[in-house]
Amino acid sequence: MKFKIMYNSDFHISRYGIEVRLVNEDDAEFIYKLRSDKELTKFISQVDGTLEEQIQWIRQYKLREKDGLEYYFIFSYNGERVGLARLYKIEDDHFTQGSWLFHPSSPAGCSILGNIISCELGFELEGKKYMLTDARIGNSTHRYVKTFHPEIVEVTDLDVFYRITKENYYKYKTKHIELAQKVLSLQKS
Repeated sequence: MKFKIMYNSDFHISRYGIEVRLVNEDDAEFIYKLRSDKELTKFISQVDGTLEEQIQWIRQYKLREKDGLEYYFIFSYNGERVGLARLYKIEDDHFTQGSWLFHPSSPAGCSILGNIISCELGFELEGKKYMLTDARIGNSTHRYVKTFHPEIVEVTDLDVFYRITKENYYKYKTKHIELAQKVLSLQKS
């Protein structure tokens, strides 16, 4: 079964205590606030437009989603939206994971679990053998990415581009899941 058929506009799952669904227009303000926050976005592309332009972008994205070209996820914890991530540049044997951004007040662990879930969903795409991701120079995300033993594909003045195989991803993700869930459970206590 193809991913684009399996994941329709009603797509909603729960994994590791985190709720996941596809982005819709009602998420525009949440996304816009995250993406226009200068501190949160110092290591990713910033949004220069307006809330209305974010709504228009989501409308265009929903067409790409329908065609199975891109998937943009909203993550919630205890009923509150906490972050987002995106799968794009979906090719025959790989996908790109990015736009990984979580609200600073989200409970510790949610961001890691959101990243893991979005990557798992990418690997559930039919025939995907590896993923691509990148991180800006100076971003602490590099430490996390390196735990999956990636291949460095390219280094530019701004970014490091990584390739992570499905085998390495699944081999090393468990320790992150266990730690993130432990941190979340400690916060509930």
